[in-house]
Amino acid sequence: MNDDRTYESIFIARQPVFDAQNETWGYMMLFRDSQDADRAIFSDDSEATMNLVANLPLCGGLGGTHSRLMIHFTPEDIIRGIPLAVPWPNTVIILNELDAPSQPLLTALEDLKAEGYELAINNFEGRPGCEKLSEMADIFIVDISGKDEDALHFIVAKSMKFGSQQLIAKRVETAEDLALAKDANFSHFHGFFFKRPLTESGRKISSSEITRLKLFEIIEKEEPDFDALAPAIEADVAISYRLLNFLNSANFSFATTIISIRQAVVLAGWKPIRNWLRLIILTDMTPSEKSQELSYISAHRAKLFETAALGGGYEDESDKLFMLGLFSLLDAMLDMDMKDVVKHLPVDDQIKAALCSKKNRYTPWLELAHAIENSDWDEVGNKAKALNLLPGTVAVSYQHAFTWADSFFSSEKSDTPVQ
Repeated sequence: MNDDRTYESIFIARQPVFDAQNETWGYMMLFRDSQDADRAIFSDDSEATMNLVANLPLCGGLGGTHSRLMIHFTPEDIIRGIPLAVPWPNTVIILNELDAPSQPLLTALEDLKAEGYELAINNFEGRPGCEKLSEMADIFIVDISGKDEDALHFIVAKSMKFGSQQLIAKRVETAEDLALAKDANFSHFHGFFFKRPLTESGRKISSSEITRLKLFEIIEKEEPDFDALAPAIEADVAISYRLLNFLNSANFSFATTIISIRQAVVLAGWKPIRNWLRLIILTDMTPSEKSQELSYISAHRAKLFETAALGGGYEDESDKLFMLGLFSLLDAMLDMDMKDVVKHLPVDDQIKAALCSKKNRYTPWLELAHAIENSDWDEVGNKAKALNLLPGTVAVSYQHAFTWADSFFSSEKSDTPVQ
């Protein structure tokens, strides 16, 4: 690799906002770019916003999402009409609570709201002098960190003076935080609570979950064992049905209708079938009451790790790293301790150890994913450097992983192939 080459490293952190049913309601969009792995610096917030708006298309299929995209704008951005550059519906303008907003700002906001944009006031506390903005707001975002029950109820009561706007609690880190926010009548939630397992005493992997995990033992072989693979898939009616629909879609254009699993694997090729099976098994294991967000993040991590490995000198480990990413949130998906989950995973002991938060050579990969998802851009640079990955390699892999994960979750509706 040529260390002197200039790379444009673009990272758009897509942080989900959930409703009370743990369904994805929207995404906070955060941006950072850097041309070196050590540090990422913007001269001002407006520059960060301009780069975010310019590079939103790199987030895969966001153009077709029904979820809201929540983007921070400065007052100057809003007056200049920068939000109009976002080419998708359901855009929410996030603006910090301001004392004495200027008339040009208020006029610009009125025009944007007339165009269909929503306004969210960030770090809302109902401070004196901010009433004009609050009267225009559709959403109030409240940082609940460090606030007790009385403080939250006090802020919520202030919000009620401005009508029935939606309330988003941010920095919800634990189940206790979530319960506190719900008790205070928040309707939406932003934080990392959803990535943490709500462990149930005595919870064990069910027989159906074990059956799904055992499929991994078959599909993780470099060359398919058709004698073992076909019966294993055929034994699962749901997977068989979806796989045959997937392969008989227009995307493959086979001359004949696929009528058996063996025929499917032979005609379609092993790699796309294996990738499809990996994700379908994982998503099927997520409890129905949970959002697909965990599955999406796992898929994104898997492809990020695999692609960065192939482009960064870790070719021999690319498949292991794919599985590391794919299984990295399985404890939260199953609401179990990871040490109990890994007993059933067909991965080597080093991968199991990393999944259980034990330090080894795979740990920096998980830390890289955490840094990106937490929009900790300086730490992204540090972890990339520790892994001897060029920032451009990480950035391109990150963007490719968005497209790949989006294509899989779209295939559940449109049968688009996943390679």
